[in-house]
Amino acid sequence: MDIEQNICLFSRKHMDLTGIKEVVSFDDDQVTVSSDLGMISVEGRNLKIESFSTEKGELKINGEFDSFFYYSKKEQTEKQGFLSKLFK
Repeated sequence: MDIEQNICLFSRKHMDLTGIKEVVSFDDDQVTVSSDLGMISVEGRNLKIESFSTEKGELKINGEFDSFFYYSKKEQTEKQGFLSKLFK
């Protein structure tokens, strides 16, 4: 089964994301979300969440976008593994 994940950026001022499970954190400079394909961090200025549907997995963000980063499940597991080993 293929998991669908889409990120659409319009004129660096509006972003639509699909396949989103949860908004992990957000402020004016960064929005971090989790999806079936990994964590996504969106960075910019004056970022505002326009809407988020947990049922549809759709997120809409407005602002001035500078970058976004995709973190794979493997990277998440490696980071969690290191921290869990450290605090045992």
